[in-house]
Amino acid sequence: MTGHVHAYLDAVLRRASVPMEGEVFRPDWADGPRSHKVYEGLPAYPLPPGDASPASPLTALSGMLHDSYAWRSRRLRITADPGQGGRERYGGAAWGRGSAAGGGLYPCEIYWVTGVTGAGHADGGGVLPGVYHYDQPGHAVRRLITGDVSARVSRALGFDTQTGPDQFLLVTVRFWQNAFKYAEFSYHCVTMDLGCLLGTWQTWAAAHDVPLSPAALWFDELDLNRLLGLDPADESVLAVVPLPWSEPDTRRRVAPTSPGPDPGLQADTPVAERSRAVRHFPQAQSAHLAAVEAPPHLPPAPSPRLSPTSPTDTAPLPLPPPAPPRRDLSASLATRRSSFGLLSAETPLAAEELAALLRAATETPHLRTDVRPGTGKASGTPPLTGVAVFVNHVTDVPPGVYAYEPEAHALTPIPGPGPHPFLQDVYTLNNYNLEQAATVLVARARPHAVLDATGPRGYRLLNAEIGALAQSVYLTATAHGLSCGAALGFDYEKMANRLGKGPENDTWPLLLLMTGHERPTQAEFDARLT
Repeated sequence: MTGHVHAYLDAVLRRASVPMEGEVFRPDWADGPRSHKVYEGLPAYPLPPGDASPASPLTALSGMLHDSYAWRSRRLRITADPGQGGRERYGGAAWGRGSAAGGGLYPCEIYWVTGVTGAGHADGGGVLPGVYHYDQPGHAVRRLITGDVSARVSRALGFDTQTGPDQFLLVTVRFWQNAFKYAEFSYHCVTMDLGCLLGTWQTWAAAHDVPLSPAALWFDELDLNRLLGLDPADESVLAVVPLPWSEPDTRRRVAPTSPGPDPGLQADTPVAERSRAVRHFPQAQSAHLAAVEAPPHLPPAPSPRLSPTSPTDTAPLPLPPPAPPRRDLSASLATRRSSFGLLSAETPLAAEELAALLRAATETPHLRTDVRPGTGKASGTPPLTGVAVFVNHVTDVPPGVYAYEPEAHALTPIPGPGPHPFLQDVYTLNNYNLEQAATVLVARARPHAVLDATGPRGYRLLNAEIGALAQSVYLTATAHGLSCGAALGFDYEKMANRLGKGPENDTWPLLLLMTGHERPTQAEFDARLT
């Protein structure tokens, strides 16, 4: 099974020279899907205003969902993004969320599974045990299943059904929601989108003192898909997050008088699909189904570390302490957006701001997903990623290419040509002038080694970590009054060779993050949803 994923990975890494599709693919924008899933005929139950009070689990859950994936504002401004045509019409409107997503397509869907704990809390009166779908536009939930199926989710995770949690968030991906634009490349995109969302939750929970467990990526995926009534070729559960508000003693006490678990229950509500034609792409589907059918528990293997930086004769350049943020997390989530080509070199980045961005990229929220059965705890494995940076316009840092050494908080020069015109030459899109970016951060990893160590689901694990890294940099940039944009459209092979350790030792660049200040006096339509 892992062979299918290795083959898909190779196709992704060489897509700049060998197209992934056998024929030219052009999105049918007029027949694209909705930006969110719609269940037909189910009433919506609005969630309460969110906060993180320990005594109010439902409002804490509401706050986390709202700040991460609810519609926050309408996105409408003039940028270099060629895909924004038609956004001035309501039917083509784009809606911003706290979490980032490739192309602004947001393919993740969220399901809340609650046992008797949700019904037992004083503020949860009227919340029956069951499975609820999160309605992103309305910040509400719709009940798909009535009855306590939390034990079934616990079994899928390998947890003890008597002592484990009885509330979970199940995160799925609807593949067509991204594939209609990105075709074969879509599986690579959506697994990073998953990490953006999971990273947002971990960041939000840490800021609000909520003891949120890491997401699990290894579980009985087929059974959870059956529970939600999903065809895994179209939509599949990719992550499960145990919630901290479960009370096993309450479950045992209340369960006899509450709707009991029914392993045969599953959702069967019809979904309103907008597209007339839904396509599947064989390479992406093969890699995904290999992960679906993989063993439900992570094999015991060491985590592959990123290869160390090649030694140079140049001493590392120490960085100053990171600059303090100017906005809190709530404001950063509400205003986070992609730059889309509006970066300007007129105002250079301060070295302290670069230090904050690099620190954020290497202190990604805890996403270690090797959760052991029955414990709900993850081991403290090291990160799978490292960061290099192309410096164009930073005060007190000479232009050049560097590897960031987080332990020393320093930059090690990587010999070779400077950033310009190399960056623009390897960038395959036309929506950024990379010379105008103050810096370009590059997330690197050893993806084949990750797959060898962890199997087919290791692709999701690595990309989720990269997605969380991207979200952390986005939020840090926003908190410092900076702009940020992410890109996957570049020549991976040329970039790998420029950074010194390339394809021959399986060290690959996997994401670009352009940062800096934007042009002044940019007009933007202010349409916040409050």
